[in-house]
Amino acid sequence: KDFPDVELSHMYVDNAAMQLIRWPKQFDTIVCGNIFGDILSDEASMLVGSLGMLPSASIGESGPGVFEPCHGSAPDIAGENKANPLAMILSAAMMLRYDLDRPDEAQLLEDAVEAVLDQGLRTADIKQEGDGCELIGCVEMGKAVAAQVESLEMKSAVTV
Repeated sequence: KDFPDVELSHMYVDNAAMQLIRWPKQFDTIVCGNIFGDILSDEASMLVGSLGMLPSASIGESGPGVFEPCHGSAPDIAGENKANPLAMILSAAMMLRYDLDRPDEAQLLEDAVEAVLDQGLRTADIKQEGDGCELIGCVEMGKAVAAQVESLEMKSAVTV
């Protein structure tokens, strides 16, 4: 009732899992306990191709939130230049938008990630055989996004 523009719906987790596959656009935000959140986020990752693409946030009523990729730190591939940094970059965008009230900077990061993907750059987790995209590592992906941020900042400064 405090937020009349927000629609609230309750459902059991098994139904939520099915609905997530059936019609994912019906969800803007899903709030649930940790174990169900882990299960649903793993399922949702396949809608976008990989856990490496999903940012996440744990936001309470007071204090700062915790922003991290759904996949955590990926310790099984640490130091191998294989991890997909996009979920972490998108988690930083969420932090800018929801915790630091910096929507323009959040949009800049999101636009940079989209531009890099539009260029056909892919880490191993989202690369598909025959897709015509270039396979790159974590470091290269991070550098590509950073370059896009600089490029987009320049364009923004020129058009202002």
